[in-house]
Amino acid sequence: MPELIFPLDEVLVLAEHAAAAPSSAPPASGEIHGPALLLAASDGIYLLSNGLPQLNAAPGEPHAYGIRAVYADDYGPDTTPANRDTMTGVSGETLTGLPIPEPLLRRLRAMATTHDLFTLTLAADHVVLGVARRHPGGTPGETAPPSGA
Repeated sequence: MPELIFPLDEVLVLAEHAAAAPSSAPPASGEIHGPALLLAASDGIYLLSNGLPQLNAAPGEPHAYGIRAVYADDYGPDTTPANRDTMTGVSGETLTGLPIPEPLLRRLRAMATTHDLFTLTLAADHVVLGVARRHPGGTPGETAPPSGA
């Protein structure tokens, strides 16, 4: 199963924004309401907060159309559509909501003290959220799924 890797500290900023925002963007069909990370496969593969008002990117921060984004390792804005489609298993642009209930947010906060990577393992019918440590050589290490994932 394909795995996307993101910097945990940056993902946590998005999750905190989604949880603290006064409202949330409407969910896609079949998704629950509430705070969520949005996995976008468009101009690269990245995460956004669904919190409203949107989290605008400051100068120099990664963004998608001016909204703060966290790009997956090796899938930045220069990703070809073919590479994006191969990784996600979907042809064309897509947006998927990943709910962030309070217990999961608490777990991510706690794990951020000892882990530095946020992982998404993609399957045909679900996504598995996890955290990991980067080995000194730069490769992902032990993966531990957050509670409630």
